[in-house]
Amino acid sequence: MKAINHRFLIVATMLLMTVMLAACGAHNGNQTTDTANKAAGNNGNAEEQAQTRIYKDFNGEEVEIPIHPQRIVSITHLGDLTALGVKPIGAGSVALENSVPLKKELEGVENVGDVSVEKVLELAPDLIIVPTYLPAETVLQLKKIAPVVTLATAGWEGIDPLDEVRTVGELLGREQQADEFITRYKRKVEEAKAKLSEIIGPDETIGTYSIWAKNFWVWPKTRDAGYNLYEMLGLKPQAKIEQEVFPAGKGADISLEVLPDYAADHMFVTVYEPEGGSERAQEVMGGSIWKSIPAVKNNRVYMLNYKEFWMVDGLNLEKQLDILVDTIVSQHQKQ
Repeated sequence: MKAINHRFLIVATMLLMTVMLAACGAHNGNQTTDTANKAAGNNGNAEEQAQTRIYKDFNGEEVEIPIHPQRIVSITHLGDLTALGVKPIGAGSVALENSVPLKKELEGVENVGDVSVEKVLELAPDLIIVPTYLPAETVLQLKKIAPVVTLATAGWEGIDPLDEVRTVGELLGREQQADEFITRYKRKVEEAKAKLSEIIGPDETIGTYSIWAKNFWVWPKTRDAGYNLYEMLGLKPQAKIEQEVFPAGKGADISLEVLPDYAADHMFVTVYEPEGGSERAQEVMGGSIWKSIPAVKNNRVYMLNYKEFWMVDGLNLEKQLDILVDTIVSQHQKQ
């Protein structure tokens, strides 16, 4: 009997120890799992924090933006984005419809109008880029959708277009792509200079103009073909344009009577066709004042498509340079 009791005590003791060990194991396992979960949670927070950074925009506002935005809606700056190899999911109508040289690069980009907050919302962007002239009320509504960064534009604030490319590169963490684009563009400029040196002499002047329904504009360096012609190709501006239009940094709306005073040896002209612009251009070019201008008589007026030269940013500029060279060379060959 004592032997049986002894065996029973041994078995009972072993069972008790097994239960205790199992309990301890479970407790340690829970501790390990909790620790792992906490570590994973901490790592997750760190990763989440690392996905954004603070960017100070043109207005001096600090905006928390994604480090690698995947869904960008950009009201303007399309030439800058495409120069960096970035394709937005949505764009403002003015920039989208007047970036004709970028038709291939912008294929499939949604038109958000000028500007439809509802359409932007439908696209679910993670970053919105806007120009400085967008109404404050619209900007406030867009901020409810995604981070909004305000940037200057060459055509509006008169900043250097290449600085604009660099700024967008900094915004998106694509500084290297910005440098590569600028290097390529400048190399193409040097090739263009060589082609045009025998057509436009160093003492021959140039000017850029635009005929609208109710205006005749003489443009500064940052509108239409001006940047490529004046800044990059280094061609000589007409004296009155250089003295009066350049310092103001915005277009001069002149009357036809004074046009001969602003006429250059080589004139680059666009026609803003809407609202009667086409009819107005026909009237101007059929008049005696226009026909008396030396550039007209010498076949040195180069007609450009306003939709190809409306936007003066990034890849638009590079492709406009090609158009300019082809237009000048082609017209010279016909003389």
